[in-house]
Amino acid sequence: MIGIVMGLIAAGVTAWLFRRRVARRAEAAAQGDVIRVPCLLMHPGRPGRWLRGRLLIGPGTVEWKGSTRAGAALALPAGLRQVGMRSPSLREAMKLNGGARIVECASAEGAVLIAVLPNELGHVLGALTRAA
Repeated sequence: MIGIVMGLIAAGVTAWLFRRRVARRAEAAAQGDVIRVPCLLMHPGRPGRWLRGRLLIGPGTVEWKGSTRAGAALALPAGLRQVGMRSPSLREAMKLNGGARIVECASAEGAVLIAVLPNELGHVLGALTRAA
């Protein structure tokens, strides 16, 4: 019984911290600051592989910062523009969060996929619209 109570308390604190981080990021974006949005990227330079990192989004910038060695050397392709949005397929949901949304983009180098959680989707779509 104590284990269940402790588990529920831990889950509540985790959810509260997550919502607080999202709210702070939204406030910073509204003030025009550069924000870091966690996401996964499938780049044409590394096909078939989801790369973990963050999109740096500001008033005049959209930049990729990979958090792994494979993604650190890559940059977002020039002329990136959104062409679609979808939920992950069953196979993709095994590697991604099943609740994530995949933003499909086109560029001069090829197709780029950006997987982001729904509460951060507005920041990514707004940045892609401004960049295009």
